[in-house]
Amino acid sequence: MAALKDALTAYLHLIERLGATPDVVAARRELLQKLLDGLAGKRRDVDSYHAGVDVFLAGCPLQEKLLAVTCAREFFYFWLDDMKKVMEITSGAGFTVRNLDMPLQGSLDALLQLMRRTGFQRYPPSLGLYLGKLFEDGMAEDEIRRRETLLQALLFLLDSHPFHASSYRMAVDALLLHLDSQQDGEYLRQLVREYFPHWQSFPFASQRLGASGKIA
Repeated sequence: MAALKDALTAYLHLIERLGATPDVVAARRELLQKLLDGLAGKRRDVDSYHAGVDVFLAGCPLQEKLLAVTCAREFFYFWLDDMKKVMEITSGAGFTVRNLDMPLQGSLDALLQLMRRTGFQRYPPSLGLYLGKLFEDGMAEDEIRRRETLLQALLFLLDSHPFHASSYRMAVDALLLHLDSQQDGEYLRQLVREYFPHWQSFPFASQRLGASGKIA
């Protein structure tokens, strides 16, 4: 099994080859080194990693948490030394090369309040088409409104960022940071998987070229 220092170097070299800038690489190196310092001496298994990541994230400032989540998720298979899985993720465009800045708040309510204060209303055609299909399929109005609220928050976080699956994935991570319970998190994960094909197929007209990738 590769030493942790070598695993970190391998991850950073990979995202550099994929197009990450020196600033992106440096920021991720710093965060991952903090994570690995906390994991020193631990078994290289799933449980140890998840426990270490929980402690690591709890110690991160709010505005650093999104990048910390991204780093921890992408480094996971390097921690396990599972290079076959790393190659699969690479071929599926599963690694990100941008550190996106999203307006993280302390709660979902705070995020929705920020949306209202800024007057945000910039939603792509995919949202109306998706919600319309739910209505046509007979879904209850309360459930449709719940989904609409979460997806509006997701699109608010995505606004101004590149139209790419990696941006979507990071916005999902950002929105998860605003939820209070594991149950709410699972609900969101199912919702964003369901919405993703609509988001990708029916963007703003200016975004119709260049969409690619899959949502994990």
